[in-house]
Amino acid sequence: MKVLPADSFTILTPDALPIVVQRLNAQVEPTKVFRFSNKHLPYQGTISESGFQISRIIHYRNSFLPVIRGRFEIESHQTLIHVQMRIHPFVMAFLGFWFLSWYGAVVPITLIGTMPNYMAALFVGMPMLI
Repeated sequence: MKVLPADSFTILTPDALPIVVQRLNAQVEPTKVFRFSNKHLPYQGTISESGFQISRIIHYRNSFLPVIRGRFEIESHQTLIHVQMRIHPFVMAFLGFWFLSWYGAVVPITLIGTMPNYMAALFVGMPMLI
């Protein structure tokens, strides 16, 4: 099991780079701040000849959706697409702050002994369950 939610992989295709970019452009639209229509492509972001940065379009807020970054590598008669999927760095910073705040309060209270042991186990294990 991975501690940090991140993944990277490579896709090998026999298609040329212009065809790959054209197919990707068919599924990605430019980033917009507000969306008033439900008729749109599945992804938003930017695409260039060197790579892309896209994210999934959903109709609600979800900070845990990955940011998908990729770069193209041209080899003889094929194109390699290196893809990295990671959570936004601000979301990771928020989670780190939240865990430090939670355990910064629960661990001292537990060590002092003001909380019963069964209750302390609940508070220590709760963030892992969430």
